[in-house]
Amino acid sequence: MIDPKSFSFSSFPQRIAARLTGSRWFWALFVAAAFTLPLVRSVRRALPPAPPVLGSFPAFSLVDQAGNSVGEADLRGHLVVAEFTTAAALVEGGSPLAKLQRRVRNTGEAVHLISFVDMSSLSSDSSPPTGGPTLAALAKGAGAGAWRWTLAGGDVRPLEAATLKALHAPEGGTLAGRLLLVDARGRVRRLAAPSPDEIDHLMRDTGLLVNMEGL
Repeated sequence: MIDPKSFSFSSFPQRIAARLTGSRWFWALFVAAAFTLPLVRSVRRALPPAPPVLGSFPAFSLVDQAGNSVGEADLRGHLVVAEFTTAAALVEGGSPLAKLQRRVRNTGEAVHLISFVDMSSLSSDSSPPTGGPTLAALAKGAGAGAWRWTLAGGDVRPLEAATLKALHAPEGGTLAGRLLLVDARGRVRRLAAPSPDEIDHLMRDTGLLVNMEGL
């Protein structure tokens, strides 16, 4: 029996606490809760909305820096960041994809970069119209890793016009100076200018789609 003289209500909580903290089951439940609650919060946290579908990227057939043919089927299953540029622009000013190549280096094969290079900007006596050594030299100068960044060359103006049409853009426009995010199903999800803020938004959408599409 409890001796009324020795019993103290003020000491009762301390006794319960001491008994609990001395139990291995208490610490097991404490550790489990500490790990489970943050996980539950992260699961319940709403993901940002996926970027809208702006249109489908058109079919194409060009030549890459290794002299191999490349088409839209080669891009399926990857998230693709694409640009339309010219050989002269690459020589004079480089490409924003050079920095993006470093930013996506830890994405494995999920993200691929491609520059659609209009070779018609070069004079006929300085290089062949497509493929071969000229694209290889441009790729080397840009630091393009062959497995990450493709330079697809030729007359890309029909492809640019078809892309603008697919995006419901006004006729006579241009995609020069814009970056396109294309999902694994070949759908354009974002158009971005090569500014720091726009590229940050592009990278956020890229990461979101990588997780959503399980790449």
